Amino acid sequence: MKKTTALIPPAEQKINQLTIVIHIYNNQKLLDLQIESWDKWGAISNLELIFIDDGSRPALHLSNIPIWVRKIRILEDIPWNQPGAKNLGAHLASSPWLIFFDADQFIDKNGIIKLIALLPKLDKKAIYRFPRICSITNQKLDIHQNSQLISRQEYINFGGYDEDFSGNYGHEDAYLERLWKFQGGRIAVLDEPSLIDLSELRTTGLNRNDRINELLRRRKMRFWHLLQNPVGKYLLSNQLIIKSLIKFRIISDGRPSKKINFNWQEI
Repeated sequence: MKKTTALIPPAEQKINQLTIVIHIYNNQKLLDLQIESWDKWGAISNLELIFIDDGSRPALHLSNIPIWVRKIRILEDIPWNQPGAKNLGAHLASSPWLIFFDADQFIDKNGIIKLIALLPKLDKKAIYRFPRICSITNQKLDIHQNSQLISRQEYINFGGYDEDFSGNYGHEDAYLERLWKFQGGRIAVLDEPSLIDLSELRTTGLNRNDRINELLRRRKMRFWHLLQNPVGKYLLSNQLIIKSLIKFRIISDGRPSKKINFNWQEI
């Protein structure tokens, strides 16, 4: 049985406005590139940075990470556990705003400083996405769902990422976006800063078949659409009917999943 480690209270030494959460799996090279950048820039006022080793085997070397950066290690190797890693980062964060990045996305220091200055003008009911630029060609890339700025309190109220998607590849970002908009939120794209994309260095050798999670996303959204219909709402008020619909894979439970159901430690 998995056990959830008690959460560490947020740091109280300083007042932060923005927390960046970067989760990394089985890619020491990308971690070292991230460390090189952040070590060169030094601590940035009003910024908290959290690196999460998401169950890498072997564990990533974290000793060279600057002392002002928070270092978290998830102790279980759960396939495609981005939802859990992001939820853990959100609960540990001490700032009112969160950014989630994959390790192959980079942002420069000036961009962070400008972004922090912009935060008071932003809508807490919106998820903000970033422009992306290819590190090799310098060409603009499509906006990616997995890199985003969001109010920490709104994220927690929403229920965070659905960890039912952990274990298989994909669609956790698509589900979060669809449900966020379904519940009245909006998605916006910032003009700046741009992310530098190094996806050519992403972790290889992983199973990226997304069919299982694609079907899961559809079944979960079907749950919410049923709730909007008076007849569907009546049916879903009966637990026996809910269990039957789930058993026959007509719907999946759309209510927030259990969070951070794994062991972790702060280094």
